[in-house]
Amino acid sequence: MFDEYPADLHIHTCLSPCADDEMNPINILNMAKLQGTKILGICDHNSAKNIGAMLEAAKKYDILVIPGMEVQSAEEVHLICLFESLKEILEMQEFVYKNLPKVENEPSIFGRQLIVDAQGRVIKEERQMLLTSTMLTVEQISAKVSRLNGIFIPAHIDKRSFSLLGQLGFIPEGLDIKAVEFSRNIGEADFKKRYKINSSYTLITNSDAHWLIEMVFQKTFFYLKSLSFGELVMALEGKNGRGVIVKEG
Repeated sequence: MFDEYPADLHIHTCLSPCADDEMNPINILNMAKLQGTKILGICDHNSAKNIGAMLEAAKKYDILVIPGMEVQSAEEVHLICLFESLKEILEMQEFVYKNLPKVENEPSIFGRQLIVDAQGRVIKEERQMLLTSTMLTVEQISAKVSRLNGIFIPAHIDKRSFSLLGQLGFIPEGLDIKAVEFSRNIGEADFKKRYKINSSYTLITNSDAHWLIEMVFQKTFFYLKSLSFGELVMALEGKNGRGVIVKEG
């Protein structure tokens, strides 16, 4: 017997300079609770320094928080990378930081990059500029995620900028893609008509929330036996009766 779990696998915290300062663990989890969302993917730009706080805060909620990151490739493609635990995401963060240009963030131009605790209290600001491309190719990022047994999802693939189709014009072969994300700006039916991609790809949509109000755009539902990362992977792969659908309206 499978239960239905509403999910949003692409949410930013206040660590992302383009996100609102109110995007802290408690506020995000409380909004998810109000929405009935059961699975959250936390994906800040090129960093995971608020993941520990999110996981700690989530212990008081019946919500599965998936450690993640939205990595920007050398080709300026945004890629959602999700992992089972803090251990894997921190290894991914080390890999990404080694391949980021050593440039300091300018908060007055790009926004603050807030590192917070589980209660949302600001600990410090991240000085490394996050809103930039890494020196890693799409293929290198996909390969690293695979080695860490993670989930690799090209982000908002229908957008003209910062997407695989927008930057490259095609989906390269050999990528270990678990799903393809289309943005909240287009419905699934219109996406399928407009973009002729391989029908074998699992399609999902997420809020890509940078503000709390954007978390209301929640349309992806997983059918799982229990709330776990392993079940999520099986659903994305369509294995053992698990699955995922997008509901319109």
